Parts: sequence; C-alpha cells; structure tokens
Amino acid sequence: MTVVSGGSRPRSFILLLAGIAFAGLGSAVLPTAADAQPLTERTPNLAGAWVTSPGNLHFQFAHRFQTVGEDADIGDIFDDAEIVNYPTFDLALGLFSGGMAGVRYSSNSPGAAKANEWQPYLKVAPLRGVTDGALSMALTGAWNSAKKSLDGEVAVESRAGPMLFSGAARAFTSVFEVEEGESDGALALAGGAGVRINRYITLAGDVAGIVAGPDADAAWSAGLHVGIPFTPHTFSIMATNVASGTLSGSSAGAGTFLPDGFSAPVYWGFEVTVPFSGFARWGRIFSPGDPVEEIAAAPAGVRVVEVDIAQVAYRESEIRVPPGTVVRWINRDPIGHTVTADDGSWGSALIGPGEVFEQRFDESGAYSFYCIPHPFMTGVVIVGG
Repeated sequence: MTVVSGGSRPRSFILLLAGIAFAGLGSAVLPTAADAQPLTERTPNLAGAWVTSPGNLHFQFAHRFQTVGEDADIGDIFDDAEIVNYPTFDLALGLFSGGMAGVRYSSNSPGAAKANEWQPYLKVAPLRGVTDGALSMALTGAWNSAKKSLDGEVAVESRAGPMLFSGAARAFTSVFEVEEGESDGALALAGGAGVRINRYITLAGDVAGIVAGPDADAAWSAGLHVGIPFTPHTFSIMATNVASGTLSGSSAGAGTFLPDGFSAPVYWGFEVTVPFSGFARWGRIFSPGDPVEEIAAAPAGVRVVEVDIAQVAYRESEIRVPPGTVVRWINRDPIGHTVTADDGSWGSALIGPGEVFEQRFDESGAYSFYCIPHPFMTGVVIVGG
C-alpha cells in the first residue's frame, strides 16, 4: 500500500559502435544504479560511468575563461586583461534504468569548424559497481555538429576507499580540421584519479591524448570539487588546457589549434551541477500555499509506525517492524523528499512539507531506501528480523 497526501572511419571506431549497440541491448538485464551525479565523484574532463535515473533531468554548466593581453595572467582579471569565456552546457534526461539522452553545447570552441558546437548523445551503463573495488562501465554515442563527426566513448571507473580511478577510450570520424588529403579520424585515451578528503571535498585531475590520428597536444585538468551540504548540488574550481566540454574538445589541448609561436593557454573556471530530480515538484509553482497534513486512519488491526523526516534526514534510519506493518513517513522539513527503494520496486513521489507517505510491508526481509533529491539520506526497513 502506498499513499501520498498532497570523415574516414577507422575500424576501431566501427567496433566501438558495435559495443555501444550491444550495451543498449544488455542494459535491460544487467544491474545498474543511478542518482544525481556529484562532481565529487568524477574528474574535471571525464564524466565517468554515471547515468541519471529515469525521468530525472540533470543540468551541468562548465564555465572556463582565459586572460588575453601582453604578459597577462590570472591575477590580471582585476586589471586590464581581456577575459575570453568558453562555456559548455550539458542537459540530460534519464530514459530508462541505465540509459539517458542529452545534449552538450559549447558556444566558443577553439577546435571546431565554427563557434557553436552541439553534441547530442545517448549514454548507457551496462555495468554499475556498487561496492568498493567494483568496476562500472558506460558507453556513449554522439554526433558533433560543428565537426560533422560521429563520436563514441567507452568509460570505466572504480573506487577504492577514498580513491576514485577512471578511464576512457574515445573514437571520432572527424576530430578536428586537418590538411586536405589527410585522415581526420582519431582514437584517444584518457585517464584520471581523485582522492576524497572528506564527505564534501575531492581533489581530482585527468589527462587525455590522441593516440591514433592527427597530431595534438595532450589535454589535462586539475580541480577542487565541493559538495554543498544537505543538497544534491556540487561545484568545482579548476585549471585546464581544455576549453570545450565535448568528447573531442576534452581529448586535445587547446594549444593544438594555435599558430606556431603561440604558447598554449591555461583556462581557469568553475562547474556546477543542478539535478532537477523529477518534474513532480515543479507543478507546485502553480499551486501556492502551505500544504495541509492529512493522515488517514489505518485499517483496524494494522500496526502503524511513524517516522519523521527532519533536518534533511530520516530520524530513524533503521526501522524494525513485524510483517503486516505500515510505515508512515511524515516530512517535517520545509523542502521536498522522497522515500525510494534502492531496487526501484516501491517508493513515493516527491513528499512536500507536511505531507505523508505510507508503505505496507508484509514479507520478511530488509528493504533499503534513499531520497532521490538528497541521495546521502538513506535508511532500511527490517521486517521480521
């Protein structure tokens, strides 16, 4: 019972596309996990194996800039240096468990044939490790409108204690403009690592380079990633030699595209993530007013256990009840939460302030749950144990 109140195409690239197609079929049967991606779980230029949850809209904004002028450096942003901006927007929607579609847009890409670089993509995660040392994998197929390139990526990642390790193999039919008669298809490899200082802070960096195809400078980045306490939002500050956040843009240093004699720039910047966590909450904009808590009486003879949600936490994270019990969660916070089974078999819609969600548990066992907007909120109902 659930109740809520209120160019040339290398052979390697073809093999990569075949792997993506296989992953699309396999994602329906292989285990996956999805939630809002924090920047603290990735490196600056590698998205890793993460895929957002079904129905969730995820927005990511990376802003990078350089100072231009004679002998200009980062300190000159308060003086006479000209600032050139390189933003990348990423909007993705979860389509099914382990799969999402999105689009990246870079409005000022040095390596593209024109300034506006659009990259629609499909990403699937056929393997998602949830334990320490387990391997996760995701495959991405994309189209780069500015370079007229079909792109693909195989990404893997794993965590060992506070350490995060990630890697990627990428293929492009046209990585960037080259001399007439030369092949512009390319293969690239990337790798990165991060160390979690504490629950909210991660230091991370990565490198990437073209290993087959036109000559290019190696790409690198380093960043300080911070989670905002009690929210699903994160931000980072970084230094990098990459201006665009597309697959090809993050595979080659921007010095590749400068005339001889010009030094490669260092871009400084920041990035923020904004997971919308489903659309249910947005309809409330058109229904203003404080919700009224309405709790229906339980059927005669049914045991009810009430659990408050307050201060962005389940006040009882371990709930022990006999079979046949109704667990009633009451949201005492001024923000919305969910109670969602880890395996997706049951769960609430967004529970607004003062609203209630009930779930009846008839079978013995352990039922783990979490909050979609705030995935650090977790709990378990133990029935009959």
